[in-house]
Amino acid sequence: MKRKLLSILLCTALTAALLSGCGNSSEPADSTSGETADAAEETGGDDDAGAVTEAASEGKTKVRMTYWNSEDTIQALLDYLAEEVPDVEIEFQFIDNSNYDTIVDTQLSAGEGPDIICESPASSLKHAKLGYLTELNDLGSKYSSAGTSVYSYDGNIYALPGISWFEGIYFNKTMFEENNIELPTTFDEYLAVCKQFQDLGIKPLAAGLKSWEPMLKNSMAFVAAEYLSTDAGASFGEDYRNGEAKLDGTWNVYLEKWSEMISSGVYTTDMTGIDHDQSLEEFATGNAAMYCSGPWDLDAIQSKNPDLVVDMMPFYGTQPSAGWLIGGPGCGFAINAASENQEAAMKVLAAISTEEGQRAFWENNQGGSSYLEGVEFELPEAYDSASSALAAGNVYCPWNEWGEAAGAHETYGTEMQSYLLGEQDLSQTLTNVDNAVQELLEK
Repeated sequence: MKRKLLSILLCTALTAALLSGCGNSSEPADSTSGETADAAEETGGDDDAGAVTEAASEGKTKVRMTYWNSEDTIQALLDYLAEEVPDVEIEFQFIDNSNYDTIVDTQLSAGEGPDIICESPASSLKHAKLGYLTELNDLGSKYSSAGTSVYSYDGNIYALPGISWFEGIYFNKTMFEENNIELPTTFDEYLAVCKQFQDLGIKPLAAGLKSWEPMLKNSMAFVAAEYLSTDAGASFGEDYRNGEAKLDGTWNVYLEKWSEMISSGVYTTDMTGIDHDQSLEEFATGNAAMYCSGPWDLDAIQSKNPDLVVDMMPFYGTQPSAGWLIGGPGCGFAINAASENQEAAMKVLAAISTEEGQRAFWENNQGGSSYLEGVEFELPEAYDSASSALAAGNVYCPWNEWGEAAGAHETYGTEMQSYLLGEQDLSQTLTNVDNAVQELLEK
């Protein structure tokens, strides 16, 4: 089973010396944060499309690139591209993750949209099937199949995998050491650690449950460790996207165990009023012992408290193991088939598909790995305690296997919020997700 997961979804290039939204607003990433774009920028109508096709005043070709991550998560890459491809001017457009798919889908269906699109595996599959994307087989051949497989359709590659994303549990290393608290190796030990901090009057875990992502990732990491990484769960993702399996009746037993996160008071209902930035602040200022996130948040944590010594542990199942991280291929760089700037866009993707381009992208996402053959990065010290999980290749994104129904992972997150609030039982929670998945598969 592990070999199958690694060959399809995981970062096979990971080693102990190297290591992510969906990307999403924590991720991955999936993963990210940033200010919501202005309404005009988000909708990006005909004026935007027209501007993209015009040459800049200095003889440059202007291409528009959209991404659900804020510009600071890609700034080093943009700087590199400005030097490496001087005849191309990139107009970066941040679109908040909550509106990203809707806005891009609308533009592409109208024969418009950005020249370069940052795609999730699910959206690239959808857009490739609809003929919206340019085939990228030549550049794609430079990347490992572990990265390109989730961006392929009908034998062709339609997006180039960016730096991988991953998420684990940041912890205040000094706080653990000063209180003689040992790192856990199982889920039960993790809950015991949380209880130790609670007894000391210290909040064990900062969590911004106003977003649907923390409930999604934390619970799915447990299911990955307990079920999806085993022989019994080997085919679940494939069966699920083919409509041959359901969450309800399959995941219940695992999520009932994971629900001890709620019954033990680690996750509380008042956290649904706390957002990502507030929870990050809480951890960074020493008011909580742990915080679930990934490399995209490390700079923000350290800038708020340069003296904070952080490390990352993985998520655990009930049996002792190296642990698991939620993650996989990050954004895939695709080219709009309707773009009038194909040559310029291809130059940009070719520049990204170099060791220098990968390192520039990695600079603002340190901790991720590259799928470009022959490129490796050194793992920062902040991920020392996750190194065994990374070396084992235990980085997995369950919803990447859902195919065209992958967009329902947000439904899963919001339904788990309702479950936390006591608005429905676990069976109804999973049934609601199953229904949303079925609707997407039937479209």
